[in-house]
Amino acid sequence: MKETAILINTRDRPTEVAMLLSSLYFQTYQDFDVYILDDQGGTPLNSYHFFNCMVMRMILSNHKVNIRKTDFQHGVSKARQSIVDWALEKEYKYLCRVDDDVFLEPDFLERLIKVVKIEGYDLASGVTPPMAGPTFIRDIKYIGEVINRVVLNTEGNYVFNGDDCGMAYTESVILPAHHFRSSAIYKSEIHKKVNYTPTRLSKHGFREEQIFSYKLQMEGYKLGVDTGAIAWHQQTPSGGERFPTQNEDVAFNETILKEFTKENKDKLRKIFPDVQLTKQELQKETNLIR
Repeated sequence: MKETAILINTRDRPTEVAMLLSSLYFQTYQDFDVYILDDQGGTPLNSYHFFNCMVMRMILSNHKVNIRKTDFQHGVSKARQSIVDWALEKEYKYLCRVDDDVFLEPDFLERLIKVVKIEGYDLASGVTPPMAGPTFIRDIKYIGEVINRVVLNTEGNYVFNGDDCGMAYTESVILPAHHFRSSAIYKSEIHKKVNYTPTRLSKHGFREEQIFSYKLQMEGYKLGVDTGAIAWHQQTPSGGERFPTQNEDVAFNETILKEFTKENKDKLRKIFPDVQLTKQELQKETNLIR
């Protein structure tokens, strides 16, 4: 039995999933099986030749590839929990959620496994620079002691909600994080205490990983980020979370995040203390090497 289950939730992104599988094929860490849950997409995955080719290559490389399609559209949070429940029918030590529109550098999984196994974090994530755009590189010295830092006031309102992991960095360092972005490896035992659902988020998700991050930390789990672990973000303009009412749903989900934070302010303020941030921390766009 493999050590890790790779969990891919997707909807109408067969080409992107095929590219993701090709990056998994070349990972330096190979102790995994693959689970793909199609959330009632209108485009059948197996209608794409390249997708079928990559599934076969994974199988021939001794990986089990499990594929299901939901009976109705679950939405991001429920779909993420559904694929977790499916994978937990087996006894994997780690779960790895990867967004369907990322392309992983060959050492991505190996780096994250080391963050958990060697550095002692319960969940490990990396950074997601845009794949097709210019690669902006930020000087690591401007991060501080925590990446994706959150600061709350006494009422539970956000003083600062950092989002540092959408670019590359000058150095590879491992830092504690207040929340993670996109893809992550974590201990499967986490789901004995914490799940993606229930949630009041819209079916299109957005902010589900931040609420999940908060739930983890309220249960005593630790999050870490390796700034050298790169998952290139394809930022596909269709399928998944790209939809006609995106702006309205994003605003709605931001409201849900704020409500969740205020509801749990007493616990979260112990995790996210009210600290003074430097001007450099607040203005990350001015701290680029190129």
